[in-house]
Amino acid sequence: MYYYLSTLSTKDCRFLSNLICLISIVMRDIQANEIEWYLRDHFFRQFNQGIQYFKKDSLGGEMISLYLRYRNYNLQDMNDMITIVVENLICRQVIKKTENNSLELTSRFSRLQCSKCFYISYLNSNEPRNCLRCSSSELHDFPSKR
Repeated sequence: MYYYLSTLSTKDCRFLSNLICLISIVMRDIQANEIEWYLRDHFFRQFNQGIQYFKKDSLGGEMISLYLRYRNYNLQDMNDMITIVVENLICRQVIKKTENNSLELTSRFSRLQCSKCFYISYLNSNEPRNCLRCSSSELHDFPSKR
């Protein structure tokens, strides 16, 4: 492998470097979307228990302890990703920042399933009622009410 890399031209090395950088960016974006889904799930469950205020500094630890998916995550890495996701949710007015680095949910979350791609979206009442994966507006309550 090393021999192959040492025979690459400067142009090929730059291309390979740019490709690795692009893959890294895409992977980070996928990871942020996944963490956003789990964070929305966490907010949905907490709101249903009457909790709508959160300490931003403790969200990473809560995610690591509550979700098996993140059990082996480094707390600092999780906090870095949470910061990115939280800023995005603040911009979309899903949550708002209060004093002392606290976060407040702006409204109740609904758990909805897309009729086209079957993705579960957690949306608050301030957001458009569109699937977070495919943008379809054909959503129904999940689980469906009988």
